[in-house]
Amino acid sequence: MAQAMRRASRLCLRSGAVANGGPAGPGPVGVKTQTGCEVLSGSRRHAPWVIHCPQSGVRISPDGTRPVPSKGACPMHHDLPTVAASGFRTARLVDASLADGRGATAPTAERLDILLALDDLGIDAALIGYPAARPADLALLEASRARCRQLTRMVCAALADAPVLADLLGRGGPTENGPPIEVVLECGTDPRLAEGADPVALLTGAIIRLAPRAPVWVELAAIAAAAPEMLRSLVHAALAAGARGLILADTTGRMLPAETAATIGMLRAITGPAIPVIVAPADDLGLATANALAGLAAGADGVLGAIGGLGERAGLVPIEEVATAIRYRPDHVRLDHAIDLAALVRTGMTIAERLSVDLGRNKALLGDYVFGTAAGLHQHGLLNHPITYEYLDPADFGRERRILIGRHSGRAVLRARLTEAGINLDPAGLEAVYQAVMRSADPERFNDTAELVALHRRLSAGDAVAGPVAHVSQGA
Repeated sequence: MAQAMRRASRLCLRSGAVANGGPAGPGPVGVKTQTGCEVLSGSRRHAPWVIHCPQSGVRISPDGTRPVPSKGACPMHHDLPTVAASGFRTARLVDASLADGRGATAPTAERLDILLALDDLGIDAALIGYPAARPADLALLEASRARCRQLTRMVCAALADAPVLADLLGRGGPTENGPPIEVVLECGTDPRLAEGADPVALLTGAIIRLAPRAPVWVELAAIAAAAPEMLRSLVHAALAAGARGLILADTTGRMLPAETAATIGMLRAITGPAIPVIVAPADDLGLATANALAGLAAGADGVLGAIGGLGERAGLVPIEEVATAIRYRPDHVRLDHAIDLAALVRTGMTIAERLSVDLGRNKALLGDYVFGTAAGLHQHGLLNHPITYEYLDPADFGRERRILIGRHSGRAVLRARLTEAGINLDPAGLEAVYQAVMRSADPERFNDTAELVALHRRLSAGDAVAGPVAHVSQGA
């Protein structure tokens, strides 16, 4: 609780930044922020301080008071309610990196490394494939049984695989040690349904076989989700047969957030609060995160996706985006989770390395460039007041803000970088460095501080720099 209070205070400071704010407080008494929030007490350097937001009625100080307003929250104070998260339900976040896309075909050793990284991260469960149908998935299940400390392992089964999987689970072996095993029974992708077979009979028969062996989750895939009446029939049958949870899987990525919310609402009306419901959006329309958050806001208990969004086609919903949105926007998604945000990048890099995939330099939260900027206007704002262009705090993710030098950089970033290196420039000296960098054939190389310092020394020594700047080394 104390940690949550400290975080709330820090977030309040970031959201309520004023022109002369500082690290220990938002500004002098009486000063108002850009959103009209007034500093009631304290000062820039001396705590305690209190901020009052007249639009939301929130007063918050370093001790964590006061929590969430019910409505009318100040638009710049969307992250104030963090302190109230202690009373929220815990979202169940399930990772399917090992069951979909490249993760399903990687060698067992690499897949086990990924599974252990997910365990360290705080993921609730991992979907590891089809042990009744694929020997490689059975090998992973066996290899992980004594290695995972808290991660529930979820195994998939098509309707036709139910007898084989029930026999496998009944023999013990890979399920006798470690965290529990749960079964995800896929409904809606069985080819027999297209041939006129009775889906209710197929589903209930499979659940009855599996339920004595492990908790059964029923995945309602595209064919069921697209037909509301069939969906209702399947849900009623699944619950009557002993299903312990439901997964709404938009396997084709066709649903919009409003549709996801409406479908979750319909499921909730059938299940009540006792049966957990998870949403599993695909990202074919680029709406997976929006769909996941809409589902959670409508009453879903969790999300099935993948770190980095890795999966078939456009991939699955990125778990890291959902986890971050839950933490940063508790005013809209009143849930919490056990994921360590600071470990997200490390886990993402582990998965990318083991699967030999490139997540992309601009990949939200995980990309190398996401907390960096090379645009002069943005750099000037970040150097003076980070909240201007930086909603997410890099430190929350074990990252640092990166002010990059490039074609669009201004003089402010060059001055800041050289000041950090102990070099204070007069206006003429700064202008000389700026012009030299802009004439360079490769200005990005001056992101290496040694290169920038060497350029300054070269100019200070009176070396003429005309046309494209020659390569400058530390010894120049």
